Amino acid sequence: MTRLAALLLLLATPAVAAPLRVASLNLCSDDYALLLAAPGQLVSVSRLGADAQESALAARAAGLHRNRGRVTDVVALAPDLVLTSGGDPNAAASARRLGIRVVELPQPQTLAAVRANIRRAGAALGREAAAEAAVAAFDAALGPAPAGPVSALLVSGGGLTIAPDGLAARYLRHAGLVQQAVPRGSVSLERLLADPPMVLVTGDYHPGQMSLNQSWLAHPALAALPARVRRLHTDGRVWTCLGPSLAPEIARLRQEVAR
Repeated sequence: MTRLAALLLLLATPAVAAPLRVASLNLCSDDYALLLAAPGQLVSVSRLGADAQESALAARAAGLHRNRGRVTDVVALAPDLVLTSGGDPNAAASARRLGIRVVELPQPQTLAAVRANIRRAGAALGREAAAEAAVAAFDAALGPAPAGPVSALLVSGGGLTIAPDGLAARYLRHAGLVQQAVPRGSVSLERLLADPPMVLVTGDYHPGQMSLNQSWLAHPALAALPARVRRLHTDGRVWTCLGPSLAPEIARLRQEVAR
């Protein structure tokens, strides 16, 4: 197809009106919806997206209906668009059977895929300009990956770590840190004491709730690490979906590393 033919086809295709009532069914689609939706456009987010212990954007969900990831939770709100991302596939199928438009945002594996999701969500919401502004803000917050990254270990509760070649590690690289490879994706306290990293980044989840994972992060053994080990803290909430809300945290970490 020539460019002219493609342009004529685009002009001949009726534009989809911007949705007036949007429901997001899970935490990861909430990340995009809360970032991009126009005032009054979003009528429901997941209960996790509205929980400040789970989402850094929860304040934006104040007053919105909370759902449990099911279309039956939101159908009475008469949404004309449902957003989802890696949630229950039955929810998307059910919405379509009810005649509700569904846009699914794939779980990103690359930074380019995050940008694509921002634009996909923006197009679905009729908020293309807001999406381009969000992409620009995302790129500005990430910045170029600093030269000479420092060896680091990002650890969450229970000693769980991230893969050195995954998307989380690519984000971390923009903070000037390169993730160490750890066998089986977790590290013991004994291993940390025997072979400590140059930088230890700990990410908490549900701070203040003393689960087994949280007690691991508070273990006295971590205080016994050598003084040469830099200790940094990161907001564990923004690492769950690896979406656009993680970029400002990377910018903050980059400033910490630079000090």
